[in-house]
Amino acid sequence: MHDAPSELLELAEALATLAEKELAGNGKGAESANLLEAYFAVAGFLRIGKLYDERYVTYVEVERNEVRLKMFCLDPSHLLKQIGKAYRSHVFFSATLSPLNYFMDMLGSEEEDYSIKLGSPFRKEQWDVTIVPLSTRYTDRERTKERLIGELLSFIRKRPGNYLIFFPSYEYMNDIYQGVVATTGESIKTLLQTPDMTEEEREGFLAAFDAGNEGTLAGFAVMGGIFSEGVDLVGNRLGGVAVIGVGMPQIGLERNLIKNHFGESGRVGFDYAYVYPGINKVLQAGGRLIRSEHDCGSLMLVDDRYTQLKYARLLPEEWRE
Repeated sequence: MHDAPSELLELAEALATLAEKELAGNGKGAESANLLEAYFAVAGFLRIGKLYDERYVTYVEVERNEVRLKMFCLDPSHLLKQIGKAYRSHVFFSATLSPLNYFMDMLGSEEEDYSIKLGSPFRKEQWDVTIVPLSTRYTDRERTKERLIGELLSFIRKRPGNYLIFFPSYEYMNDIYQGVVATTGESIKTLLQTPDMTEEEREGFLAAFDAGNEGTLAGFAVMGGIFSEGVDLVGNRLGGVAVIGVGMPQIGLERNLIKNHFGESGRVGFDYAYVYPGINKVLQAGGRLIRSEHDCGSLMLVDDRYTQLKYARLLPEEWRE
């Protein structure tokens, strides 16, 4: 860990100068192409270095023969505030800016800035919401696996239609998917998101959610992925959504650096690093269900933390039982 990257920046500047001289003398060939790529990477590093302050931290990761050096921004609010000074006003809007105080903080708002929270354009009656108080924590997953499979089967068998089931990780999704398929056989058609899907495969996944489907189709996907944001399956193209877990990011170095940074500044670091980003993914995934004033559907939230006030109050009003 480093508090300031001054020595690294000096080294990067030397590398950039050396690369410029080499490229000026020999601008062709594969070696020059690799050198040019390295030059742009170093130039980007230098640009970030000019912004470096106490809101950044520099860290190094070593994996076998690979060394990764990163200047990581812990808090973007200051830079966003500086950018905003060039404008008379600026507007941030989204259906998933929740909790609002957290996003206002992260987007660099001032005390005198305005915030407006509009009610949902959809009626509460359009949502049939069920909360299943089942632990999906990593240490409990094997213990609760069979019950989760049973809850999902009950959910998608309640009525024929198209369903999306969102998980916090590929590993967890694949494990439950295998259990569901082993139980249902071919009686329920299933689709599975993979991390390396081509554009054609993505389009085929969504096209399978046809309003005229007979029987039941269940698509398995990950929160925060390509099928949990910006996807509109209106009408009978989607009849139900299940969200497994509270979307909490995997524990790791960067998340813990964010947690420590905000904790030291007097805020609840764990919430800033894990809880709020996780709930944002839950809102995006669950939001795939109702896309128009005519849509109706069932939403199932699976995790015992949804019964806690801390998490329940982060859910939209129309999701609360």
